[in-house]
Amino acid sequence: VGPSQVDPRTGEILDADIGFFHTVMNLARNWYFVQAGNVDPQAAKLPLPDALMGELLRYIAAHEVGHSLGFPHNWKSSSFYPVDSLRSMSFTQKYGDEASIMDYGRFNYIAQPGDGASPMPKVGPYDMFAVEWGYRPIFDAKTPDDERETLNRIAARQETEPYLRFGVSDANDPTVQTEDLGDDAVKATTYGLKNLRAITKRLIPATTEAGKDYSTLREIYGEIWGQRNRELGHVANYVGGVIRTQRIAGQEGVVHTPVSRAKQKEAMTYLKKEGFTTPADFLAPEVLVLIEPTGSVDRVAAGHRSLLNILLNNDRMARLVNTTALTQKERPYTLSEMLADLRDCVWTELSAAHVAPDVYRRGLQRMHVDMIGTKLGPAPAPFTPPGAPPGFVIVSTPLPGEARALLRLELKDLDAAITRVIPKAADRETRAHLEDTRLQIKDFLDPEEK
Repeated sequence: VGPSQVDPRTGEILDADIGFFHTVMNLARNWYFVQAGNVDPQAAKLPLPDALMGELLRYIAAHEVGHSLGFPHNWKSSSFYPVDSLRSMSFTQKYGDEASIMDYGRFNYIAQPGDGASPMPKVGPYDMFAVEWGYRPIFDAKTPDDERETLNRIAARQETEPYLRFGVSDANDPTVQTEDLGDDAVKATTYGLKNLRAITKRLIPATTEAGKDYSTLREIYGEIWGQRNRELGHVANYVGGVIRTQRIAGQEGVVHTPVSRAKQKEAMTYLKKEGFTTPADFLAPEVLVLIEPTGSVDRVAAGHRSLLNILLNNDRMARLVNTTALTQKERPYTLSEMLADLRDCVWTELSAAHVAPDVYRRGLQRMHVDMIGTKLGPAPAPFTPPGAPPGFVIVSTPLPGEARALLRLELKDLDAAITRVIPKAADRETRAHLEDTRLQIKDFLDPEEK
C-alpha cells in the first residue's frame, strides 16, 4: 500500500508511506508462477529463488512509490504495446510489458518459451511523462496559470504517442482493464492460455515436496483457473465496448468510439472456441484426486458464469442498443446479433445429429436460461452492502426495454429449437436436461401459470 496525506488547498503531498502486508510475497509468487512460470527457468519449481523474490518485491515497491508521488493507477497503459512486441527480447528489456508501472498488468504472460522476452514490468514511458507534467519546473512562469500553456503542450503528446494516454475505472472501455496486456485481447489470451496449459501439465512436480501436504498444489491450481478466467474476461469485455480518449474542446477527434463490429464478432468467435467449451486441458484428474473429492464441475461453472455475467450485463446491453441507434458509417453489432451469437456459443450441440452435451455444458446451458429468465423478472431491490456508510445504496441498472423484448424472444426461439431436437438426445441425461429446460423456459415466460 502507498497512502499519502495531501494539502487540499494546494495539492502538495505532505506525507507518504509504503507498507507491505505479510502476505505480499505469497501474492507475488502466485502471480509470477502462473504468468511467467512457463518462460522463466527460475520459476520451474516452487519456492522461487530469493533473488527472484527480491525482484518481484522491487516491482511492487516501485508501483507504491508512484502512489507516494501522487500518481493514480493507469489501467489504460497496458493496452498499447503490440502483442508481438511483448515477445521481443529487445523491446521488453527496454520498455517492460506495459507503458506504466502504475497499471495492473503484472508479469508478461504473452511471452513464449525461447523468446527471451523480459517478464518484468518497468518504469515506463507514461511514468516519465507523468513525472514531467507533474514535477518539471517551469521557471519563466510567475503564477500557476502561466504554466498552463507549457503543461498543455506536454499533455498534447498523447495524440501522437498513444501509450501516454490515461484511463482508470471505466467499465465501458475495454482498453481500461486490470491484469491485461497488449493491444489485441484475443491474440494475448491465445498466448496466455498456451502458457497456462503447459504449466498445468507439470504442476505436481513444481508445487509439491516429499513429506509435505498438497496445500500449495491446491492454491496454485486455483490461481491457474483464476488467470484463465481473467484472460477470457478481457476478450468478453470488448463486446459492447466503447473506447474513451480524453480530449478537450479545440482538439481534433472524438471522446467515445465504439469497438468495431469486426472486433466484437472476433471476440464472440473466440469465446465460442475457448470460453464456453469444456476446458479439458485444465481439468487435470491427476491434480484433482490429490486436492479435493469434488469441485471440477463448480470450477468450470464459475468460469462460465463470469462470461455470462459480462455479456448479459444490463449496462453492456444498453450500450449495444445505443451504439446501434447512433452508428451510421458502418454496420453495427446489434444486441439481437450478440444474443444470437451467444445462444450459438452455449447451445452448439443442438445442431448435431446426436445431441450430447457433457455435464459441464449442460450446467452452462441451464445457467444461460436461468440468467435470462431472472432478468425478465422483477428488478433487484436497492440494497446497502455490509459495512457501507449510512445512506449508501446500490441501485442496479434497469434492464433496457429493447433488451427485455429480445431476451423474451431468445427463450421462445430456444424452446422451439429444443423441442425439435429432443428425439435426437443421445442418452437419458441429455433428454432429462432438455425436457427440464423447456419447463424452466415455460415458468419464466408464463409465471402466472405456476
